[in-house]
Formats: sequence, structure tokens, C-alpha cells
Amino acid sequence: MANPLAKLLLSLIACAAVSVAQASEPPHVDDPGRIASADRGWAEGIEHRLGAIEATSGIRIALQFHAKSPTAEEDKVAGAYMKGIATSLGIAQKGVLMVYFADDPDWRIWVGDDLTSRFAGKPGSAAELTASGAMHEAKEAYLTGSVSAADARFKAEPGEKSASRRIAIEADTLLDNLCLKLGLK
Repeated sequence: MANPLAKLLLSLIACAAVSVAQASEPPHVDDPGRIASADRGWAEGIEHRLGAIEATSGIRIALQFHAKSPTAEEDKVAGAYMKGIATSLGIAQKGVLMVYFADDPDWRIWVGDDLTSRFAGKPGSAAELTASGAMHEAKEAYLTGSVSAADARFKAEPGEKSASRRIAIEADTLLDNLCLKLGLK
């Protein structure tokens, strides 16, 4: 029979390893300029929600807010800029990246290759859906519809009408609609 102290020590080491692995995961929300997260309560809530979605579905959703759009050079190949970020986050295959560019103002979305048919609502590989234009059409409809719904929600909401609050509502609405599209609700 194993020594109880040794068992306890191994258990503590395993827990520490899990904690280190979790701590090394980047946050789901990256907003260094506090473009949307001026309200800490909103920032904590959306981070918690994204973590819960990942824990239950295995799909990591990253939300980023950039002050500047990519340069013409960075953006010369369609999708390459977003794919580069998604790849660096490890979500290019089975994840979603939503980025807001404040200077444009513009939202972009990268949907991982494993999720493209679910997002587009059509069978086919990521390459097929991209080549046919179906993925572009699905993204445009999703972004346009989500931002329009968010803008109506923002106008109807009482209280402060800050740009930060509008962008936070857009992010919430994009996430709500993404969950519906991917069947995550």
C-alpha cells in the first residue's frame, strides 16, 4: 500500500500543474486600451462567460479590441491578418476570434476551419466554403445583423451613452449570435 503522505504530495503536485497550465492560458478578452472594457464589471463578466463556453463546448472564443486597423501590407492577403492572430492563439482550427478596430470602426471575425460549416450553415470544408463565397456571405450577414441589433439595443438602453458602452453591447450581441449560430446555447 502506498504511503498516504506520498499520495498527498502527488495530489498537490498534480493540482499545481493544472493551476500553472490554467494560469498560462491567455485571457479570452484582450483590451489593453480599454476600448470596450471601461466597465470592469462588464470585462469580468464577458471573460467569465467565454471561459464557461470553452469549458462546456471545448471551443475557445477570443475577443480583442485594437486601437488601429492592420496596415495595408498586413492586410494585403484576405484573411491572413486574422488567421495570423488566430494561429498565434492556437484557435485557427477549433476556435473563433472576434476583433474590433476602433479607428475604422469595424468588426472582423475568424472562424476556425473545424467550425466553418456550422457557422455558414452549409456542408463543406473551410476551403470549399471560402472558395464559393459562402463563408464570406455568412460572416457579412452575421456581422451586419449583430451590429444592427446591438445599435438598436444601445439606443433603447437607459443611462450613459459612451462609445465604450456601445462597443461592449456590440461584443455581447456578437457573442449571443455566435452562440446561436454554433449551437452553443
